[in-house]
Amino acid sequence: MKSRFIYAVLAGIVSVILIGDNAYALNGREIMEKNDALKKPGTSMQTSVLLIVKGNKKEKKEFSGIMKKYGKNTRSRISFSYPTRLEFLVWDEPGNDSLQWIKLSSGRVRKIASSDKGKPWVNSHFYNEDIGDTDIDDYSYKLIGEGKADNIPCYKIESVKIHGTKVYSKSIVYISKNDYTRRKVEFFEKGSHTKTITFEKIEKIDGIYTPRKLVMERTDGKGKSILYVASIKYDVPVSDAKLKRESF
Repeated sequence: MKSRFIYAVLAGIVSVILIGDNAYALNGREIMEKNDALKKPGTSMQTSVLLIVKGNKKEKKEFSGIMKKYGKNTRSRISFSYPTRLEFLVWDEPGNDSLQWIKLSSGRVRKIASSDKGKPWVNSHFYNEDIGDTDIDDYSYKLIGEGKADNIPCYKIESVKIHGTKVYSKSIVYISKNDYTRRKVEFFEKGSHTKTITFEKIEKIDGIYTPRKLVMERTDGKGKSILYVASIKYDVPVSDAKLKRESF
């Protein structure tokens, strides 16, 4: 009788542990909410280098950027200084396609159409879509398993855009189980895995997790683009005038 009692107690403890684990297991949305809750800047200023690799050909571009949050909306301006002078103005608003304009070296300004969001950004492996901000409520999420990115244990979250133009049919987001930062995203177009971006050399700057190196690589072997963040400052004064359409 005593052994049966002990067995019953142990079985009860095990069931409580299992039920507890299940009760507190996070779903895809909750994991993304933890990522979204990480500290973010209200403004930023940065200088970056973009290296585009296609076969044996390498192309280097240099640019600076400013960003400012207006509630949930974001406005940013990207200014290339080498080898040509191009500028991009991007307005992001949750639930809608980002508004994007390009200023050519001639000074001519044109709006980037939603149908062009899936085209290469400055001849790189990034798309115009990729330079816009993202909002958690523009996507649906599903936890599909676990994996590793740069040998870091991660949750694997399937993400599908539900608001605005859908460039990617879906993406698989790798979120670190340790600190809930994004470590890798696999992009799918028409159901096929076409590109992967990895976030590397992550530093904590002013309490904000910051990748200093981003690598966007095609799965078909047709090259990659590497974005190096040379310098970045957060929560510094950023002029509203520079982010207005009238002054672009």
